[in-house]
Amino acid sequence: MVARKSNWKLSRAGLCLMAFLIVGSPLCIRFSTHADVDDELAHQPKSEYHSRRQRLMEQLKDGITVLIGAREDEFGEIGKFRQKNDFMYLTGVETPSAYLMLIPGGLIADKPAQETLFIPPRNLFEEQWNGVQVGPGPEGEQRFGFPEVVGSDKFYARLFEALSSLSSASSSGNVRPGTRVRLYTVMPTGSAATLTRESQFVDVVRKAAPNVEIVSLEKPLGEMRKVKSPAEIRVLQKAIDITTEAESDARSFIKPGLFEYQVQAVIESAFTRSGAERPGYPSIVGSGINSCILHYNENRKKIDSGDLIVADVGAEYSYYTADITRTFPASGKFTQRQRDVYQLVLQAQRAAEQAFKPGQTNLRQLYQAAAETMRSSPLRDKEGNTLDRYFIHGLSHWLGMDVHDVGDYAGNIPSGAVFTIEPGIYIPEEKLGVRIEDDYMATDTGLVKLSQKLPSDPDEVERLMAHRQN
Repeated sequence: MVARKSNWKLSRAGLCLMAFLIVGSPLCIRFSTHADVDDELAHQPKSEYHSRRQRLMEQLKDGITVLIGAREDEFGEIGKFRQKNDFMYLTGVETPSAYLMLIPGGLIADKPAQETLFIPPRNLFEEQWNGVQVGPGPEGEQRFGFPEVVGSDKFYARLFEALSSLSSASSSGNVRPGTRVRLYTVMPTGSAATLTRESQFVDVVRKAAPNVEIVSLEKPLGEMRKVKSPAEIRVLQKAIDITTEAESDARSFIKPGLFEYQVQAVIESAFTRSGAERPGYPSIVGSGINSCILHYNENRKKIDSGDLIVADVGAEYSYYTADITRTFPASGKFTQRQRDVYQLVLQAQRAAEQAFKPGQTNLRQLYQAAAETMRSSPLRDKEGNTLDRYFIHGLSHWLGMDVHDVGDYAGNIPSGAVFTIEPGIYIPEEKLGVRIEDDYMATDTGLVKLSQKLPSDPDEVERLMAHRQN
């Protein structure tokens, strides 16, 4: 049976329907109406999503914005429904096959701003399989905090009606005379772009309304998502705290003779136990030579005595993912060589932390501070080379709804941005890989280490591993 994660609460009518389906009569029961007035979607206030939509329309006053939500059949029989990040960011709505249309105030002559959510009409037969859903109309408007919720079967008619009303530039003060009508949407990219619903949508619009200029939403929406609000930080912190607990469980469980997948199971069990919906990305548990493979996630090797284990994992909680890496000695203690390399990676991370100056630092400068720390170390490989040559990836990336989150990497780090600092050294000839990764938020006064609860000091790691389960 296809799993669905729908963003709905049982209404009185919904409970009656469920009772009817179960016992064959419209039995109703008394219940608390607290859920009906719930002011949150995915643990963020409805007002938060409304504010984002308003901010986006303020930036894009000269056109209509459209986003297409995920469809349930995109996940197959074994996939669990997950809304698309951009759509979720602006709506908080997890209903499959939804659309969003935003029309700034004044774009259509003498009309105020319009925020319209399109969702499928209710289907009682499908609800027997997937649960009661919220439908268009007043019920959807109250549940999702939208001024208008319309059936998705009316989407294209409403869109082309709006585009048609803009065909004359003189009808709007927001559109310069002589310019084409603009439609802002997510533009498909990559080798599979032509197969996406976004690509099909663009093709339909170009054929039906060739005078419309279709413009990508990537940059304005990416820059909005890069800077997190307090509500987003609360959700992200929860994901990080869950991941911290999972890494701690792994540290207490690891020992020679286990398989990497058993460590993965402990980690992902902690995710589920603490309320995460899924891993934010495939869990990486690499031991021995696999610790040197950056995105290794087969997790099938047996852990040998003397191995280092790189555990790079992140829980996703309400669409926001953590990204934390720790490196553990399988036997509970680092060899001297492992400790020396580990300590150098930790020093590189701290050098990057110290290089941050609010409003004056970019990610490239943090990378340079970490790399220079490795380069200036007396540690060498067997040929006498400095170990910075084994630092083969970038130091940082934005973090949020995507593990490698959207947003321009040029320019200084803005206050409110969340990013990783993750130096690593990987020496395949020694089967020795070390990565230490933490999650940070930039503020006007400095960095806040959101993953600070998880220790990385080698002495503390060894002390905690001394109390492992037998």
